[in-house]
Amino acid sequence: MSATQDDNAAQREYWNGKAGENWAREAERLDGMLAPFITAVLGAAGLEGGERVLDVGCGSGALSLAALRAGAGQVTGVDVSAPMLALGRQRADGETQVQFVEADASKWQADQSFDRLISRFGVMFFADPQAAFSNLHAQMTPGGRLAFACWQPLDQNEWALLPLRAALSLTDQRLDRPEPGAPGPFAFEDPDRTVSILERAGWKSAEAKPWVGQIALPGESVSEAAAFATKMGPTARLIAELEMDANRVRETVEARLAEKASADGRVRLDAAAWIVTADV
Repeated sequence: MSATQDDNAAQREYWNGKAGENWAREAERLDGMLAPFITAVLGAAGLEGGERVLDVGCGSGALSLAALRAGAGQVTGVDVSAPMLALGRQRADGETQVQFVEADASKWQADQSFDRLISRFGVMFFADPQAAFSNLHAQMTPGGRLAFACWQPLDQNEWALLPLRAALSLTDQRLDRPEPGAPGPFAFEDPDRTVSILERAGWKSAEAKPWVGQIALPGESVSEAAAFATKMGPTARLIAELEMDANRVRETVEARLAEKASADGRVRLDAAAWIVTADV
């Protein structure tokens, strides 16, 4: 079995295990935190009405359903996570113009072509991104367009970095940057590399524009925000990998988040993403 196959299998296992179940369980709060990026992606996609849209790494369907509400004629969401897709189908509530497919989008072949390809942080996990985007490009109509959101480097994303550093303070380990380009949340942190991948995969006029602002961690209080931050994302992975005391980590993270809390008790932290576009 090749390394690429191993990587794909690992992703399927991860998103169909506890992680996928957690993301589905926390979907409403996650969607609230990431709401600005739905607006950014749909704006960049340039929906005019009636398009056939492919949502890659659709998760629980928030972007797919938003595209439908924005005028898309038909939306297909593709993801490897059965727990999240089940919630997406439930949210669709019988809507016939949207469907959710459990598949590896890097290899999946649709029985139709698409006018738009969109994604909200769902395309950074491909073991071979150039091959994946080449496969997706082949399924687009002439004049089609791609628009997706991906994270800038970890050190530009306080929402992920602050809880992670708090957890690491309880260990003798240093913060290690992931291998550049390795599948994961920050795989497309380098915009030049991302544009190059798309161009080699056949896409034209690729560009990455910065999105910089703040996002609110879910929860009406610091305590709730800390509980969320230790159950999801990089900090949750660290806790699992090192078999850390989750309660102790949560208390430490809560203390750090308290320093950032607003008068209303909410925790808003800096976030930075790329809004990437390209044409067929």
